Amino acid sequence: MGRVSRPRASDAARRPLATVPELAEHYSVPEKTVHRWHQTQTCIGPLMFRVGKYLRARWDDVDSYDADQAGGQRAA
Repeated sequence: MGRVSRPRASDAARRPLATVPELAEHYSVPEKTVHRWHQTQTCIGPLMFRVGKYLRARWDDVDSYDADQAGGQRAA
């Protein structure tokens, strides 16, 4: 049986995952705060997940969270 490949977004459309230091800089908060958002899971901050031992977020999720916080208006 052959291996089935999933459709992939083009490399041009893909953005690297956001790291904790990048998220901390984006929100102007300490890195410890970003970790606390993930640990407490209180819907504060964008959706984050583990990649091995590293915490990451998709930039699209960051943009969506920012838009929700701004009343549903996406940044241009």
